[in-house]
Amino acid sequence: MDGDLHSALLASARLLLRPIVRVLLRGGVPFREFAEVAKVTYVDIATGEFGLRGRPTNVSRTAILTGLNRRDVARIRKSEPLAMLDAVFMSHGSRILSAWHLDPIYRDGDGRPLRLSLDGEAPSFQALVREHAPDLPHIAMYKELSSAGAIELCDDGLLQVQMRSYVPKSYDPNQVRLWGSILHDVAATLAHNVTRSGSEPPRFERRAIHHRVRREHAAAFREFVEAEGQHFLERIDAWLAQHGHDDEREDASGVRVRLGAGAYLIEEPPQKRVR
Repeated sequence: MDGDLHSALLASARLLLRPIVRVLLRGGVPFREFAEVAKVTYVDIATGEFGLRGRPTNVSRTAILTGLNRRDVARIRKSEPLAMLDAVFMSHGSRILSAWHLDPIYRDGDGRPLRLSLDGEAPSFQALVREHAPDLPHIAMYKELSSAGAIELCDDGLLQVQMRSYVPKSYDPNQVRLWGSILHDVAATLAHNVTRSGSEPPRFERRAIHHRVRREHAAAFREFVEAEGQHFLERIDAWLAQHGHDDEREDASGVRVRLGAGAYLIEEPPQKRVR
């Protein structure tokens, strides 16, 4: 691959990943889980879209295209989606909280999690972190889990666990699904325009941006975009309702497609300028 193109692809991927990683970190998803999802996606796309003469790509060619070894490719192709994301990929915080609930050393006679001292030998929070996240300082982990509301410091100086798993910021699952769906639609449109053959028409994609607007105008601009965007999307919705069909039966054309358009607001500090 041309060096300039390779560098541009990696730079663009890093830019794309920034908002994705921000949401994943706030949702408690560690790197190893994301890396496994990336592996699965590489194998899925290489298998389904890079075959020869219309056939799915075989294991060997998938391994060559993705850079993964054949054993990993075969494992992923045989697995259910995300089935491999088990406890081995837990975040450090979730691993500690789970052990606090499950390890007999850290439970009382009734099977409930003990209240622990911050420091000292087992059973203590320090010992718990040393065993399940040995590369992390227990004070840093204490501060992180406390800020997330996963543990609480009681009046007697002992720590009480409040949660079974670690989520730095609570998310509405439906909002997260919507986030993923919108990112997919935007990225799929841009990917089509970048990779399309000469005979395929481009998909509409435009932006209107000014990099130096006084912050005092941001609220007015948000109101303006919401009003104009809503009007635009209502017209789009009316067109789709007129031309869409709710039944699943094939019509004369025999082919159905998912059609739509989206609108979104852009607001970032000027140092994050995107050309």
